[in-house]
Amino acid sequence: MAQVVASTQINTAPEPIWALLCDPHRYAEIADPTERMIDVPDHEFGVGYVYKEYGGIKPFLGESEWRVTEFEPMRRQVHIGDDGSMTMNLGIELTPTDGGTRLTQSLSLTPRWYLVPVNVILWPLMMRKRAQEAMDKTVANVKRIAESSG
Repeated sequence: MAQVVASTQINTAPEPIWALLCDPHRYAEIADPTERMIDVPDHEFGVGYVYKEYGGIKPFLGESEWRVTEFEPMRRQVHIGDDGSMTMNLGIELTPTDGGTRLTQSLSLTPRWYLVPVNVILWPLMMRKRAQEAMDKTVANVKRIAESSG
């Protein structure tokens, strides 16, 4: 299993950050690997919410389906994604601080058994760096947007 983590201090209360993270219509603007949303239901966001997007870490782009599996308001979300080649576990945590809120996102990737040998080569060679850069850009995007609106 491969994993990347990114964290940033955001100089605002958790509410505008949480509102942004609960709006899948904005994920293409927020999440660096997301090129576009394919299916975003109109019902309330929370446990069991399922959405589809197109994106990935280049050169591996495709459609993925995501399900929110944990949802603790103003504190924690977990989204489990699948693109047919791997399962992705995205954890999002908000922690209040003296100066605002700390956002931490972690992504664990578990390839299908038949892709493990390829990932053993590609992850250290190039994909870890690309995945980390995408995660760093994503938390920076959330910071920029939340601070400008909060």
